[in-house]
Amino acid sequence: MLPELSIERVFRQELDDLPLPPESSWFPARATVRRPVSLAAIVIAATLVLVLGAVSFVREAPDAAATGRRVSTTPLLIIPRPTCLRGGCNVYRSDAFGYGISIPGDWRVQDSSRLGRSDPSLLDRVEFTARTPEEWQLLVGVRLDLVAPWDLFVEVHERNGFAAMDWARSDGCGRNACMVGETTVSQSPAYVASWSVTSSLRMHAYYIERGDRMLILRYVTEPGSEGPHGVTEQTLEQIVGSIALN
Repeated sequence: MLPELSIERVFRQELDDLPLPPESSWFPARATVRRPVSLAAIVIAATLVLVLGAVSFVREAPDAAATGRRVSTTPLLIIPRPTCLRGGCNVYRSDAFGYGISIPGDWRVQDSSRLGRSDPSLLDRVEFTARTPEEWQLLVGVRLDLVAPWDLFVEVHERNGFAAMDWARSDGCGRNACMVGETTVSQSPAYVASWSVTSSLRMHAYYIERGDRMLILRYVTEPGSEGPHGVTEQTLEQIVGSIALN
């Protein structure tokens, strides 16, 4: 009697008759697979570093050679723009005395002849203010010789051989407790002095030697308060910093 052939038995016989590869090739050796992959990764990473470095050098080298400077990766300082540049500026130029200065668009030039010319060395004085003519008149109506707080003055004097430090001492530092220092204004060395005018007002002055002349920028502030129309000490410092000297 012939054995019964089921479909499962037929498939099992067919599978048993299939030839098998040697047992040594059934599972790959781990050591022989990982090593080539790791070495390849290292080679690729090193190649990328070299390529990126070469591209960066090629881009920067011509520019450095053309300008004669060293290539530097030092981050640039972010310097705030002067207040006037955010709302528009007016530029006042004095061709006779070789300077120009930017003032906020809502500022104006104020006649300063009330202060007189008692100083024989004074050649020119210009006053800049944020006040309206009516506001300014109310302020100085009682005292015409008042140096209006929060206004900026630019003066040009005959230097008469005196240094900036000497001018500061004769201007107010010699009679009052004074804070002094040195800075740069329009790429020119400047001597800075500050002293109390009254119990609530303080004078700030910048002295710049220009050959046989002395350029002085001065203003009066009231520490701890704000001037008219939002003027602050920082506003005045920025206007001073905007001056350009011929």
